[in-house]
Amino acid sequence: VKESAADAVAALQSRGVEVMMITGDNERTARAVAEQVGIDPVNVRAEVLPEDKSDAVEAIQEAGRRAMMVGDGVNDAPALAVAYVGCAIGSGTDVAIEAADVTLMRDDPLDVVKAIRISEATLAKIKQNLVWALGYNTAMIPLASLGLLQPVFAAGAMAVSSVSVLTNSLLFRRYTPDDDYRLFRRLR
Repeated sequence: VKESAADAVAALQSRGVEVMMITGDNERTARAVAEQVGIDPVNVRAEVLPEDKSDAVEAIQEAGRRAMMVGDGVNDAPALAVAYVGCAIGSGTDVAIEAADVTLMRDDPLDVVKAIRISEATLAKIKQNLVWALGYNTAMIPLASLGLLQPVFAAGAMAVSSVSVLTNSLLFRRYTPDDDYRLFRRLR
């Protein structure tokens, strides 16, 4: 068990993510590991054959949930491929990496949490940029089309819109996934 596995499980659970374990290991080993890292014993499926892992992921998704499968081996590749998001550990096999949507560069379980934070932060930044662009266009296009705004000012407003979206995107470089993304951070 990786050192940070319990922290990763706790961080995922605090985000409202239900953590499950699907393993080929025997029941006793699986339950011991689950207890050690904080996974509810009800969410442990042990002695699962490699070809049945993808069926287990599909069953989770057929219940109307989105599954993120994290794995590193040849046995995990089919499940990684059918999951809503397949996440391969970078030190894993080439087959697992090829089947996954996301590949983590390290084998630290906390990187799964960081990947989720980065994806949520990226979506938040896209939404911010859409609001900027929509705001400028909603205000300036009607004014320009009614002749209330000279064309040179309308062109300037479009340039300001593009610059504000670009600047907002570049500010994302400051984000580190150690914490959840916030639009406004308190200044220290």
